[in-house]
Amino acid sequence: MDGYVLLSLKPGMKKKFMNKVQDVKEVKEAWLTIGIYDAIVKIQSTSIDELERIYFNKIDKIEGIAHSRLHFVACPRTRK
Repeated sequence: MDGYVLLSLKPGMKKKFMNKVQDVKEVKEAWLTIGIYDAIVKIQSTSIDELERIYFNKIDKIEGIAHSRLHFVACPRTRK
C-alpha cells in the first residue's frame, strides 16, 4: 500500500528535512517541489494503519515541517 505525504516546510529547512526523511526506511521516494507544497514523500507499508503510524511517529516529527498531510492511493491498479 502506498501513501503520499504533502509537506510545507519552514524557510531554510528543505535540505535538512530531505536528509532526515530519506533515513526513514519506509520512505521509497522523496522530492522537493515548486507550488503549493515544498515536498512530496512516498511511503510504503502493508496497511493503512501502518502508513498512519509511519506518518505520525516518524515523518511528522521531523524538524522543519510547517504543515503536512497524508494521502492514500485509492486504487493502486490502473483500469483500461
